[in-house]
Amino acid sequence: MFRLGSAARSCRRIAARNWHGCPIHATQPKTNGEFWRTKIARNITRDRLVTRTLRAQGWRVLRIWEHELSLKNAPPLVARFRRFGLLPARS
Repeated sequence: MFRLGSAARSCRRIAARNWHGCPIHATQPKTNGEFWRTKIARNITRDRLVTRTLRAQGWRVLRIWEHELSLKNAPPLVARFRRFGLLPARS
């Protein structure tokens, strides 16, 4: 689900690596493989369409993969939030 912030016209999305096809960490289910390959491909297509549509309407879109939400990834994630305007710049 996308979270829209109307004040800054920003959109944040936290994506599960398997269901949304993380290019680094996604794994393929061991059973019912054809169903899941098709479903994940549809999810990826839909996610790209939603991102393009929102950007075309003037929204800024930030996608965060679930595996990025860890303490070891905090510094680069905080930097991304700052660049995106979700956190104040350092003074």
